[in-house]
Amino acid sequence: MNKKFRPIIFLVLIGFFIYAFNFANPLFWDDDEWIKGNVFVHDFSYLKEIFTQNVEAGFGLTSNYYRPLLLLSFAFNYVFGAENPFSYHLLSNGLHITNGILVFILLSRFLSQRASFIASVLFLIHPAQTEAVTYISGRGDPMSVFFMLLAIWLFIKSLNIEIFKSRYIFKFLSLISVILAILSRETAILFPLLLMIFYISFLSKEKLIPVLKKSFIVSLPFWAVSIFYFILRLTVFNFENTLNFFSQPTPYSENLSFRLFTFGSALVEYFKILFVPVGLHMERSLLVNTSFFQWPVYLAAIIVLGILYLVFHFYKREKIWFFSWSWFFAALAPVSGIIPINAIIYEHWLYLPMIGFAALAGFYIDRLFSFLKSKNLVVSYKLLVVSLIIYFSFFAVQSIRRNIIWGNPVKFYEDILKYSPSSVRIMTNLGNLYSARGDLARAEDLFKRAIENPESGIFAQPHYNLGNLFRDTGRIDEAIEQYKKAIETDPNFPFAYQNLAVLLINKKQDLVSGIEILEKLKEVQPGNPRVYYNLGLLYLATNNPELAVQNLELGFNFAKGRDSETEKAIAEVLSKIK
Repeated sequence: MNKKFRPIIFLVLIGFFIYAFNFANPLFWDDDEWIKGNVFVHDFSYLKEIFTQNVEAGFGLTSNYYRPLLLLSFAFNYVFGAENPFSYHLLSNGLHITNGILVFILLSRFLSQRASFIASVLFLIHPAQTEAVTYISGRGDPMSVFFMLLAIWLFIKSLNIEIFKSRYIFKFLSLISVILAILSRETAILFPLLLMIFYISFLSKEKLIPVLKKSFIVSLPFWAVSIFYFILRLTVFNFENTLNFFSQPTPYSENLSFRLFTFGSALVEYFKILFVPVGLHMERSLLVNTSFFQWPVYLAAIIVLGILYLVFHFYKREKIWFFSWSWFFAALAPVSGIIPINAIIYEHWLYLPMIGFAALAGFYIDRLFSFLKSKNLVVSYKLLVVSLIIYFSFFAVQSIRRNIIWGNPVKFYEDILKYSPSSVRIMTNLGNLYSARGDLARAEDLFKRAIENPESGIFAQPHYNLGNLFRDTGRIDEAIEQYKKAIETDPNFPFAYQNLAVLLINKKQDLVSGIEILEKLKEVQPGNPRVYYNLGLLYLATNNPELAVQNLELGFNFAKGRDSETEKAIAEVLSKIK
């Protein structure tokens, strides 16, 4: 076997082995809104909607996410396997393994093969990566990174080809790959900055200022793409408030200094995860820091200043320092708090920054091997090999454990509550699972605990889910009360309107109130044909044929070509009326 392919074969084998433990893991959490209940991904007839609406529109919700290529990958999985998890995990795992190979291929052009191999293994097996790979809705990370790494590879190819036409073909393909990366996950908008970092670090030997200018010039087409996409997000694809992901103002969302101080705490936590990845879990909670002098904000500042000093100190001799830390912090920039996103820390946000960290680790581990070999320190050399095997085996075992726990949603949520006992989302999700398996007492307790939490003021789901539990157990008045509270908490949450209208109409025989609720729902979901259909029937039942026909005709237009079942039902009612 060619020696060049041995590292790649090993990467494939180790990646497949670690992530083979997730093949049977079910779809859950955001997979419900993004896949299982999202009609846009259930066949290929919704391509227009996928590319013009937000990710959750097919579920009846509005979100800030616009990731059409990610949804298209889900549609591919759903069409050929419905909700069978195997194909979803096979594709996500394959993207991650391919990314590990691309990291090796790119780094090995500029670092030693051993350093590149160690870096790619670290990137591949680090347990923090499981949150982006095993979580199906997290596929946007490995998918966008795949296209970004491919774009860098194509860009390098364009520089090394003498044929003029071929050079521009590769640059064009690189540009297309970046567009695909952005359509997979929004953070790829930073690709031009990452390309500049790569160019300065590995593709030029000029001094900093000249190479900075040159790197900007060669990356101009990519900046144009990113700026154009940013304008689209502010206009055509501005589904909500793009520059503020909070539905209600908070001290964190309203103060840039608070967000940056809090990022200091998150940064210290990220370093803990990188070096000692234990206690991994989603939905981490960190206190909002309001002062530079709070612990560990000033520790993070000391760490960053130390890194900056070393980057400038080693710049001329070891550009790996510049590459690694510039890449790491540039990739973390979108989640640093500059833009107020509605979370402070997630493990999967390390997926792209991990490349910079892994490259530096691989470089110095390789240098240590070379030093020990040059001094003929055989025992120390062997001890380093054994230590590295043990350390990386620990990473692999932790990744396997995370893959296994992702396969049991109840245990997964229960594990998170050990670390974040006040998480409203986790209590709500776990309550749903308890309710589904008939453990109604524990479900009700969790929903009530979630509602009593001070943070529940922005979440309609606990009220909605408790209302469903009350409805299913015959406690109709209590259910109606909870649905009303859900609407009061979030007037744009459509499902509470639907269930409230059904109870008022069927159980209370209150058609007028049912009409009022559905009219409000029509404002929330102006393109939902089923709302117009139900309103048409109610107006007929209350002897208002003009409004009935008006709503039915509007509903028919919305259903045409999109919802054949509702289209047929409306057509039958209209034909009887006419």
